[in-house]
Amino acid sequence: MKRDILVALYSEDAYVLDWMSLLVVRDWRTRVVAEVTSPAELSELISEEHLMCDGIVMDIDSASDLKQTGAEIANSRQDLKVLGLCRSQRQDFFKHIPESAIAGLLYKKEIETSLGWAITFAAEGKPVFTPRGLEDAWDANFSVPKDRLVLRSMRYPGLTERQSEIAKLAIIFSIGRRDLADELKISDQWSYGMVSELYDHLGLSDLLDENQDIHSILENDTIIKSHIDEILEDLGTSKKARDLETLAFHLLTMPVIE
Repeated sequence: MKRDILVALYSEDAYVLDWMSLLVVRDWRTRVVAEVTSPAELSELISEEHLMCDGIVMDIDSASDLKQTGAEIANSRQDLKVLGLCRSQRQDFFKHIPESAIAGLLYKKEIETSLGWAITFAAEGKPVFTPRGLEDAWDANFSVPKDRLVLRSMRYPGLTERQSEIAKLAIIFSIGRRDLADELKISDQWSYGMVSELYDHLGLSDLLDENQDIHSILENDTIIKSHIDEILEDLGTSKKARDLETLAFHLLTMPVIE
């Protein structure tokens, strides 16, 4: 990416806002410019004359006044795009948000930890949906573009339920090793060892080695591969832990493109 993708996050539910923020902040390509928790704050954000923002990720489930928000977006001087998140059907999203501003609709259970990828694709002009989100768009008679992407979160093969939980806590949400030890009720030493074993199990330890073919573990999709290539180029050949963790985060949150 040539620059960070600047996003505002809107949810009136503190838990959902934290979930969105953690995923967007951890992603190498996206940057949070505002966290909005009420219609009044959202109205103020939209009305800013020189708003530095590429789009709004909106938690539709908690949005208390979509009609007003849609009207403000329609009257805004900014070319704002809105990416909706929901856990159940909300037809009023397509009714009230201007069609030209809708960047897609994602069901939380279907996108899970792949939110950063979805935002990135949407910023490139590719409307994004999860399977149920696409069904809702058709049901609402929304003009779904032909170049849309249908995404769902990928479950990394070969991981046990416990390993998946460790990957989510330590790599995706970047919980410190001591906090991880507390969460898993194990010693600090064991927590470091378990994360190292997870890297080995996933084949991540040697991924920054120039002799390693990273594409061998990727889905056969050119869009995914091009983004991983950019991340590798940015990280270079360094084997510092933070670089490995950055790469691991993006690999573990890769979506499946249907």
